[in-house]
Amino acid sequence: MLDDLSYDTWTAVLEQAEVTLGASEAHGVLTGLACAGILDDASAIAALGAHENDAELIDALELARRHLADTLAEAELGLEPLLPNEELPAVQRSRALTEWCHGFVTGFYFHDRDKEAGDYPDVVGEALADIGDLAEASGTIGDSDLVEVVEYLRVAVQLIYEEVAN
Repeated sequence: MLDDLSYDTWTAVLEQAEVTLGASEAHGVLTGLACAGILDDASAIAALGAHENDAELIDALELARRHLADTLAEAELGLEPLLPNEELPAVQRSRALTEWCHGFVTGFYFHDRDKEAGDYPDVVGEALADIGDLAEASGTIGDSDLVEVVEYLRVAVQLIYEEVAN
């Protein structure tokens, strides 16, 4: 059984399972699904574009979803978007953050693609729109700004989870 949720472990598991998404984007997808109240294996596998018969991927999904559910249910802003090691250049971490945001939006709207940010309460719609804007961002976010953006995402995702999944 897998017990490591690190960026490098996720990268290896996804590559072995022939999933084309990177670790950050895949984590964003799972987080988006959780915020939409979708926690089943079949949805996660479909949203990742994975094969159903990869036991290690299934174990990783189970561990990640359990961790996400616990973290979001605690309501203590403990969510950390899965990003590469802080020792890597800001450009790589910025790109990964953009991918995480793209994954979040993909996961959140996975089963209800006809909905838009405006279909939710204002505060949720604004948070979803902000995350969508971050998913489309280009350029590099400096390290200090990256910390602020991650902090904003923690709050926004928690808000979305509490308003939609609960």
